[in-house]
Amino acid sequence: MPSQDTVVTMKNRPGLSLQSKFVLITTVAIIVLMGIIGYMAVKREKNIQYADVENQGRLLGDTLAIPIINDLIYERLGLVEEGGLLDNYIMEIFNKKDVDLLYLTILDEDGKVISHNNITEYGKVYSDPLTVKALKANNTVVQQFSHSGDSSMDFGVPLSIGKKRWGTLKFGISLKKVEQESLATISKIIISTLFFLAGGFVIILFLSRRFIGPITQLANTMEKARGDYLDVKVDVKGSDELAALGERFNSMIERIKQANEEIQRTHENLVKSEKLASIGILAAGVAHEINNPLGGLFNCVQIMRQNGNNPEFREKYLSLVHEGLERIEGTVSKLLWMARKGEHRPVDIDLRHAVNEVYSLVEYKLRKSGVSFTNEISDGLRLAVDPHDFQQVILNLFINAAHAMNNGGSLNVRGYNEDSMLKIEVTDTGEGISRENIRKIFDPFFTTKPPGEGTGLGLWLSYEIIRNYNGEILVESEPGKGSTFMLSFPVNLN
Repeated sequence: MPSQDTVVTMKNRPGLSLQSKFVLITTVAIIVLMGIIGYMAVKREKNIQYADVENQGRLLGDTLAIPIINDLIYERLGLVEEGGLLDNYIMEIFNKKDVDLLYLTILDEDGKVISHNNITEYGKVYSDPLTVKALKANNTVVQQFSHSGDSSMDFGVPLSIGKKRWGTLKFGISLKKVEQESLATISKIIISTLFFLAGGFVIILFLSRRFIGPITQLANTMEKARGDYLDVKVDVKGSDELAALGERFNSMIERIKQANEEIQRTHENLVKSEKLASIGILAAGVAHEINNPLGGLFNCVQIMRQNGNNPEFREKYLSLVHEGLERIEGTVSKLLWMARKGEHRPVDIDLRHAVNEVYSLVEYKLRKSGVSFTNEISDGLRLAVDPHDFQQVILNLFINAAHAMNNGGSLNVRGYNEDSMLKIEVTDTGEGISRENIRKIFDPFFTTKPPGEGTGLGLWLSYEIIRNYNGEILVESEPGKGSTFMLSFPVNLN
């Protein structure tokens, strides 16, 4: 309604369809789920392999500890050459292929290297965290390290008999094979996921078309039903909830069509009643416009009766009778033209002439009330509108102005182009409109006139007519200082 303070407009925003969202979300969910499952599988596989490596390392440490302790005892007792037996044993174990050793070394009680697979390490004292921890521990110490880019599981095995500590065996087993097997597992999972996605995608498409398709069809049909285009119908299939929704939508469209038809009939009746009310208001002026020439016609007929044989008199007064009849016909034609019902047919009209035509219908009423009229619309200012629509708007404004100036005043009309808009201002010096009423003057049936003197539809009808042309009507008024109605029309009306 025109009096509403806030108008909320909803606009469509481009985006993914419901079917696309369903496919996308389901696909992403499958990928995430397979990723989680794959991650857990790889992690579990790694943990199992790490446990195998750790068990292998512990077993190797326990196996090597006894002969190494024996060699250390033999060297202390001088039964064998110092270092020779240990070095040979270390190299023999290191070169075996059944265990992927990165290094193998024996440290004394202070962490000094007394045997190593790499001769350059002899005599060095290790102080890394594993060595420090292993020198103090009574059991095997295990820790993962990275050696020159290769990850390993390092072991520190105490070499002791009872409370006697002979040294520490330290070695690292490469985890490269574990990493390679993990990568192979990841590759298998990725391939499995792709195959699963390919099969799942087909199933997803089928399900989306089966369940989302009807919803999409309903949405498309609803989109077509926007505005006045209601000749649409949803193709209902099946008997599930979606089919029931489609049937309800079809039923709703039928009810809307019936309601629109009823609204249209009511609107036409309101327009008709307002036009009839306007004609009723013009009745006094029309009677005056007809009575004056009728009086002249009566006099002409009387004179012609008295001097009917005089050709000069007959020709003169027949001419006057003809002029009087033309004047009456013109007045009646204008009245009938204003009252007629027809389709909207915009044509290019001269605004100054159109305003003057309307003024001729209310001239008697305005003059009787002592209202002067000025038309300041310049010649040549034109607009493509339906003449009946435009003159109905101007007539409503003139009638309202006449009611507002019972004790005289002035009525002025201006027209000009401004910012791609054609503007017309109708200004009166009447009693004005209060701030309270100015918000409601375009509401249907709102009137400040006494009962029986107004329908309250004139300004509402004017508002509706101008809105149909993508135009605008505004009002500025102050009690006691008159009112100005400002009409705006796009210059290039479509």
